[in-house]
Amino acid sequence: MVLVFASPPVPPDGSPGAFQPLEYEWVAWNGDTYSLSDWTSGIVLDNRGVEGLHFPQITKFSSTSHVVPGKRLRGWRAEARTVFWPIQIWSDAGSVEWLDRALRFFATLHPLREGRWRVGANGQWRELALTGVFDESHAYLMDPMLEGWAPFAVKLEAAHPFWTGKPVKAGPWGLSDGVDFIDPGGAPSFHVSAAASFSSAAITNPGDVDAYPIWTLVGPLPTVSVGIGGRVIDVPFSVADGETLRIDTDPRNVTATLDGADVTADLGFQQFAPIPPGAQASLDIVTSGAGAVSIELTPLYLRAF
Repeated sequence: MVLVFASPPVPPDGSPGAFQPLEYEWVAWNGDTYSLSDWTSGIVLDNRGVEGLHFPQITKFSSTSHVVPGKRLRGWRAEARTVFWPIQIWSDAGSVEWLDRALRFFATLHPLREGRWRVGANGQWRELALTGVFDESHAYLMDPMLEGWAPFAVKLEAAHPFWTGKPVKAGPWGLSDGVDFIDPGGAPSFHVSAAASFSSAAITNPGDVDAYPIWTLVGPLPTVSVGIGGRVIDVPFSVADGETLRIDTDPRNVTATLDGADVTADLGFQQFAPIPPGAQASLDIVTSGAGAVSIELTPLYLRAF
């Protein structure tokens, strides 16, 4: 038997390493922002033991029958996600600085007010909305004011378990420009009336799960209906010139605002359709008037990367 020992490949001098670390950032509810990957900040996330980057807990629903082998899958639901951070807080400038860092950081954790955990590399990020969980105890193994550092076990949860990516926008679509029909010379030009151009209206969901879009309708739109896959939202009122109607179809908090005023009740009962994952969806848009329609979705992912 012959044993051969080899060193791992080394990149050429001056070239960047082949492997780059994940970057972590905490954008708190109060506006404070921490780079949890930067040791010099004094508050750093220890990569060993981090929880929450992988799949959420999934509950699958199924049914069985005595005449059919196996089972029939009926659906699934992602449960709230548990997150665990091994945090180190330290200072080399004395007790006053250490205490200030600890107080400021723990003030960013709240039972209801959400912060956003950003994870990524090379400028690409995904985010997870988190609140604090305060059911753990903590034992101090030393006096952190004297030592200048201390480890902490921070437990958080994501009520909405999916990681969010960069929003995807499409549109606006509206009336096409008029086509010159006759120029009598010196007199105003006449043109064929503009026609609504929505045949190319589509949007792609790059995420892992269904995403419910936000529609933005800018008047004048005397009549307008928008939808996906035949499930159409009929707007029962006109959108005047210069007004903006924003419809958020997320079933967790369906809202409609007209220039900032809540008109959700005026919209009435509607059946909103999601954009399927990994596919381009054609949009159903029917309007009158010279306004415009655009759409935006936030892709949802099962994992941080």
